Amino acid sequence: MAERRVPLLDVAEGELPNDTAQENQTRLTIEDGPKELGGKSLKVVYAKGDSFGMSRGASEKNWKPFAAVEFSAFNPSRQDVKLAFVVRHRGSTGFRTRVEVPMALKPGKNDVRLIISEMLNVDGSRPDLSEVVHWYLANSPDQMPTLYFSDIWLVGADGPPMAGQSDRPSSIKTDPSRLARIRAAHMPKFTRPVMFDTPEADAILAALEVFPADNAFNQLVDDWPLHPNSKNIIASIGAEKPFRYNPDMGFVLVPPDQPRVEVKIVEYPDESDAGPFPVPDNIPIEGWPVLYQRDGKDRMTLAELQRRPVGYEGDRHAIVVDPVNRKLYEFFTFGKTASGWAAGQSSIFDLKTNKLRPDGWTSTDAAGLPIFPAVVRYDDLERGAVEHAMRVTVKRSRRAYVNPATHFASRLSDENLPRMGERLRLRADFNIDEFSPPVQAILKGLQRYGMLVADNGIDWAISVTPDPRIPNLHEELRKIRGADFEVVVAPQ
Repeated sequence: MAERRVPLLDVAEGELPNDTAQENQTRLTIEDGPKELGGKSLKVVYAKGDSFGMSRGASEKNWKPFAAVEFSAFNPSRQDVKLAFVVRHRGSTGFRTRVEVPMALKPGKNDVRLIISEMLNVDGSRPDLSEVVHWYLANSPDQMPTLYFSDIWLVGADGPPMAGQSDRPSSIKTDPSRLARIRAAHMPKFTRPVMFDTPEADAILAALEVFPADNAFNQLVDDWPLHPNSKNIIASIGAEKPFRYNPDMGFVLVPPDQPRVEVKIVEYPDESDAGPFPVPDNIPIEGWPVLYQRDGKDRMTLAELQRRPVGYEGDRHAIVVDPVNRKLYEFFTFGKTASGWAAGQSSIFDLKTNKLRPDGWTSTDAAGLPIFPAVVRYDDLERGAVEHAMRVTVKRSRRAYVNPATHFASRLSDENLPRMGERLRLRADFNIDEFSPPVQAILKGLQRYGMLVADNGIDWAISVTPDPRIPNLHEELRKIRGADFEVVVAPQ
């Protein structure tokens, strides 16, 4: 069945918005716009703090059957322009019960897609989008940009899921308060690469929305049904083996204009994403700095660690996050050679969508999953609860994978072994009160979000950033056994 498209603003037919907040201050005209938009465009010369939109005579008031709002915008300036897409609806009683979706339009053309199922009110509650009263694009009070807009569409009704949008059952649960907290935070502006183990990184991460609300890493699994073979799968990993962690996966945050460089892909080029990549000189290699320190002193400099060995010496993961553009770049066996950067594999993830790797493709993790969204960070522990699924390794996995994984890494077919992407959860009756606050934060997350089998490695080991600010957690975590976990499956 063909996808239905309904215009919210038909610029091509000369339709102008019928509402601005500050009467006659923002100038709206239809004209031949930038060639990148093709044809007629709505030119908007914004007044400070003003907005434009439609408040009467909307062509479609019921947005619930649709997948997304889509439009293209052209920003002719050299600076990002921050806007907010705001929706008033039948349930709106004030600003906090309106939808507000922030966005940053980078210089040049921007293709915007706002997923309707992910829209939440400012206070985190669900909006009533069966009757939309008013929508508008609001400018901030500290800028006066000139922007160009294409037609604005409701898309996706009566058709298949859109690219990057997974076909999720309606029973999937998320935590609206988590999303409200992230969207209420202000991402500080930064102009240089920022290492993960700093207060500056904590502030940036507080405002970073990692994948849409209904993404597998953000789903609540506390009431998911048990896998019918849960007991045997747990036994295959080791019911009496201790739980543990690896202080392994660091990352660097880069500004949106970080220069891009070439990275030679030498092991899995056919299952890698193409560069160039925004790799900074200070990109950390897996385990840096904690695993390369003794008594607080470096046993090896980062520059020395970055040198890529000729032979295989560990996975050497490296991770780059662009929080403004919400893009993630991950590398396997990464390092510097005499001719420049090289890696065994490269993966790019768009943190704005639910798009998976191609079926059968690996990523820097054997399961085809991203690493960064699953790593326990210092700011997670400081908040008092890890609010995302975690990454866990097992020594033996099955030759199979389950959504959201896309790849297996085993020749074994025993159905008692976990598949890549298998979801495990800490039992609800496990008493976490005796543990320290940082460990409690992890255990709360394991009860609510669980963990995904992501790679072959040490049994029952989750990934934590190698951040010197995180205390040693080994002795406490080892009190937890494999038998304290259970395997769950997504509700149908």
